[in-house]
Amino acid sequence: MQALVVFLSVIVVCYSATTHRPHTGHHTGSTAAHSTHEPHEFETVSFQFQGVTGHLIVTVHADKTTFNCYIGTLSDAEHAQIHTDAGMRAVELRVLATLTSATLVTDSTTLDKHDVHSCGTHGSIATTFYTITA
Repeated sequence: MQALVVFLSVIVVCYSATTHRPHTGHHTGSTAAHSTHEPHEFETVSFQFQGVTGHLIVTVHADKTTFNCYIGTLSDAEHAQIHTDAGMRAVELRVLATLTSATLVTDSTTLDKHDVHSCGTHGSIATTFYTITA
């Protein structure tokens, strides 16, 4: 019986020794400066071809308070190639390059309702609309 207790004790000690996580807290007595952690940064960009209007919708969620929707018109050549992977990628790259020169839309009721719907709603975050011409 005593051998069984010793055997089980050894197994418990071995198991706890292999599953112990290393200490990652502050070390006492250290004189090294602690680094501060920078905040996480993110930006989400998505593309959607709106089949009814033939526009490329680009949504950009730059931070917690900013949501922009860019509505891009396509040339006839782009519209013909939009349904292939390579064509979609080429149009996406062209539109990304023109985001800084997009025109602000002050009245979203002037936009097609399908385009506005494709941009979506985002809770309390107001959507800012822009147009991009080919």
